[in-house]
Amino acid sequence: MHSQPIENKRIILCASARLAQGIRQTLHAQLQQKALSQWRAPEVFPLQDWLDQLTEHAILSGQINVADAPLGMLSATQEAMLWEQAIQHSLSRHEAATLFNTSGLASAAMEANRYLIEWSISLDMSTATEETRQFMQWRQQFQLLCKQSGYLESVRYQAWQLRQLQQHPCSLPAEIQLAGFDRINPHLQAFINELQKQGVSVATYETGITADVVQRMAFAEAMDECRAAVHWAQQHLAANPLARLAIVVPELDNLRDTLANLLDDVFHPEAMHPAHAETPRCYEFSLGLPLSRWPLVDTALSLLRLAFQQSPFTQTELSALLGNVYWSQAQHEADPRAALDAEMRRQLPLQVKASTFLRFVERKQQDIHPITCPALTADLSALLTLAKQTPRKQAPSAWVASFNQLLEATHWPGERSLSSHEYQCQQSFQRVLGQLAALDAWLGAMDPMSALHRLSQLCQAQIFQPQTIRSPNITLMGMLEASAQPLDGVWVMGMNDHVWPPLSRTNALIPAELQRQAATPNASSEVQIDFANQIHQRLLRSARQVIFSYANKEGDRLLRLSPLIYAIPETAATPGAATLAETLAHNNAQDWQWLEDHQAPPVEDGEHVSGGTGLLRAQALCPAWAFYQYRLKARKLETPHNGLDAMQRGDLIHRVMAAFWLQQPALDWPAVQPATLKSQLDQVSAQVISEFNQEFSQPFSEVFCQLETERLSKLALTWLWEVERERPQAFSVSMVEKKFNPLIEGIQVKLVIDRVDTLADGRLVVIDYKTGSAPDYKNWASDKITEPQLPIYAAFILQDADIAAVCFGKLRLTDGGFTGVAAEDDIVSGIKAFNHEKTKLFDPEAFPDWPSILQHWRRQITHTAQALKAGDAAVVFESEKDLDYCDVLPLLRLPERQLQFEHRHLGEQS
Repeated sequence: MHSQPIENKRIILCASARLAQGIRQTLHAQLQQKALSQWRAPEVFPLQDWLDQLTEHAILSGQINVADAPLGMLSATQEAMLWEQAIQHSLSRHEAATLFNTSGLASAAMEANRYLIEWSISLDMSTATEETRQFMQWRQQFQLLCKQSGYLESVRYQAWQLRQLQQHPCSLPAEIQLAGFDRINPHLQAFINELQKQGVSVATYETGITADVVQRMAFAEAMDECRAAVHWAQQHLAANPLARLAIVVPELDNLRDTLANLLDDVFHPEAMHPAHAETPRCYEFSLGLPLSRWPLVDTALSLLRLAFQQSPFTQTELSALLGNVYWSQAQHEADPRAALDAEMRRQLPLQVKASTFLRFVERKQQDIHPITCPALTADLSALLTLAKQTPRKQAPSAWVASFNQLLEATHWPGERSLSSHEYQCQQSFQRVLGQLAALDAWLGAMDPMSALHRLSQLCQAQIFQPQTIRSPNITLMGMLEASAQPLDGVWVMGMNDHVWPPLSRTNALIPAELQRQAATPNASSEVQIDFANQIHQRLLRSARQVIFSYANKEGDRLLRLSPLIYAIPETAATPGAATLAETLAHNNAQDWQWLEDHQAPPVEDGEHVSGGTGLLRAQALCPAWAFYQYRLKARKLETPHNGLDAMQRGDLIHRVMAAFWLQQPALDWPAVQPATLKSQLDQVSAQVISEFNQEFSQPFSEVFCQLETERLSKLALTWLWEVERERPQAFSVSMVEKKFNPLIEGIQVKLVIDRVDTLADGRLVVIDYKTGSAPDYKNWASDKITEPQLPIYAAFILQDADIAAVCFGKLRLTDGGFTGVAAEDDIVSGIKAFNHEKTKLFDPEAFPDWPSILQHWRRQITHTAQALKAGDAAVVFESEKDLDYCDVLPLLRLPERQLQFEHRHLGEQS
């Protein structure tokens, strides 16, 4: 660097544009506060911007020959694309080229290339690993592509700028302060040394604060840390509304939503209302989210994928689109869209192609009970039709025009006016589309999914955070981010040894030993400890009060504190902030009007209440379950799946067994041949599958049907040959899949009896098939009969018949058989008499004979029906395990009730 004139001024060079902006705002506020309007604040630049200014001045003044200068610096996106092209070129002849993740390899190659230049690493190719040799081939091809384009990647462009500034005189400031550079690489250190050699004073930018109070606190879990940090901020702002605070979180992305929810509960409870969702907050996150994670942009990308993706979509993706407000007439058609979602879950498989989805929506418009969504149907049809008319290969700029046309066809971003945040998000997306349109020279003609992939990458790389009018008091930031202003307090959480210092992670494309020798980032534990110490000291110079906290466990895993905070004295943990629910339950309890919600309106004369045995089962297990599901008709959305679920498989074997016994109610087992029986079951199973397949909007394949036919035939044959053939008494099947609708205390119960057998002496055996785990029938002797199906058959429908046994038939390949109760031994295989000495189920005093059991069933089931009719809807149950299959579990609000009970109990104790 030649002798250069020194200007009597100070500039601040920052590691990031965000930090530079923050320091400018801080200095401006300080000038206003001190009324120093005539005093000139130091200029603040990101390092790269300052180098660009100097280089541009040198070019304009003729010191640098334009012909010798590169055209410019590649953006991060452009650099990644060139690396991908270089890697694809090198791997083009590899037999497994399509299996490589070129995007991931490009990221690793970018990092390795930066290490080589910034940390002055020289590679000895004679001893290089296969990975390093491969990387050097990529690098050679990458540099060739850069030469052809006239651009340089950021690290080489900055190196070129530093060389030019060393060779050509330029005006330098008297003092330069560096802000946010926690790690100085040799590349940057050489430049600093040259500046100092030319008389420039180079120092670290400081806020002028040293921590007076440094504390360490331990908490049970990370959630307790979050609560305590928010409570700490609440106390500071209560004492000083102008306080500036920071909460530093190493794993910020994992805890972002948790912290945002707690801060909203404490400082902005009004934000729970949708109308106030964009209320300016007293807190901000130092970094926004990738643009692709914002719902408005995610909708646009999903619609474009729907237009061009040939592979099937999961129902989760289609369900999200149906519920999305950012396209078509989502508000006007909200109800029919929800109905379409429910029907889709019932009738379509887990994965659905876009064309199949459109046909499904169109067919539902023509059903006997139509689901009419004219706007949705028209927009969806227009999207897919326009996509088919779009050329298969276009330049990126042409794809941007096509994408805009497609989104316009779906009326994205929706029918309602956009909020301020949504409008800003839309504008950011348009700018990203502009970035894609500028890549014609870099990408050339491409297919639609490649163009959409590039657009998704650009949206993922673009960090977006809406601008607000409020200056926040609390900043939530990661460990690597420096504060631009002096702070009143900093809370650093997550100080566990598995998180901080960060674990070492060498780059696989450069020999690890070379990285350790050069002390590159992440190269070794020593490097990481030294780096973490630098961050630690910066934090101690950022505020008057600094608190470090850590968790003792994560689930069942015990955790240890970071070694960097061993020396800090530990103080008692502070209390945690209350959630909004806890605040309402505790603070306003004395003003509440407590209403007992266990009583629903009684069933009135003429009111129709019906259901299967599940109605009385739910009433016995938890009365509120029965009320919500059967009286209010609440139900959960079905979970989509590929193939058949357990219920459908159970239904199929029921149909097979019914069809078989209808053909021959009785069998002469000694004369039955296994081969003949198998042939008969094969035919029955094939017929059942054929009829079943016609019930679906998208029928199953022929291969799938054949496999399912074989499964059903094998299961039925195993059951008949190994279980039914071994029964001790001869029988004939007298009733199959018989429907009944008995009235029990005015409650209509819809029942289907799987099967009733008649023994040689005329007595009946009632059978209910089960393909899963057999229900627990021990409750049949209790006051609450929670498995009432078979007792209802015996005590209400067949009450005038002579019943010998009621039992479940476990239809399984390995452990099939009967379970239940019988009037005497040797009626059904595996079932002892109710009063057998080994049977302890029924108390001999309470149940002296078989009729007393039937009377007990009738009496207790009647009591359950009477409670339902009287409006008993209490949230009462023996165990939460009883609610495992409750379809309306969210309506029971168990967490809220538990919270109320805890606060009531604490209030009574105090």
